[in-house]
Amino acid sequence: MNLFEISLSSIGLSWTMSKLLPYILFLIIGIFFSVIFYKKFKLLKPLKIIISLALFVLPFLLYFVYSPIYQGDFSNSGYTVSSENRFPNKKQFTVYVLPNCKYCVSSTATLKAMVRKNKGINLVLRVLGHTVNDSLKYVKLMDNLVPVTMNSSNNSIEKVQIKELLSITQGEFPTFVLSKNGKAIKAWHNDSFGVRAMDEVDHYFN
Repeated sequence: MNLFEISLSSIGLSWTMSKLLPYILFLIIGIFFSVIFYKKFKLLKPLKIIISLALFVLPFLLYFVYSPIYQGDFSNSGYTVSSENRFPNKKQFTVYVLPNCKYCVSSTATLKAMVRKNKGINLVLRVLGHTVNDSLKYVKLMDNLVPVTMNSSNNSIEKVQIKELLSITQGEFPTFVLSKNGKAIKAWHNDSFGVRAMDEVDHYFN
């Protein structure tokens, strides 16, 4: 999400409405300029229609270029987690990331916006890395807003944990997991964690 959409969410709009509203506004702006042009300028009717149509779609297209709609933006197609991995008894939102995963890194901007909008979200980042620097990188990216823990594969115990975590993430990162009473209840991969999923997480902690 861009800064304009995030600012809309900060005034109380849902993530879905914050994503939709700018497109609706720019369509309305397009209608306004189109109607004004059609009424005020005296040109050949076919030319007036063509220019009016162009004015109608232009604001929307400009905003779309600035902020494209991707396939997963409105997705909420999570999956049920089947795993023995234990979570805390209280509600938790856990995000599993890799140290050098560009999608994991880019997801931190969305996660920061979510916890700033709803301070009740109990978010924890789990880094599947090898060194302390791997986790420190995400501490900085998240502006120290949430706990960042690390699973290292340097010993046999941690390798068992990594294997269990891979059963949760299905090998895709980042993976977003909601849990309560010690069990994961729903998870999303990056391409299915859209604004509707963000709203679900938001409501979960209200």
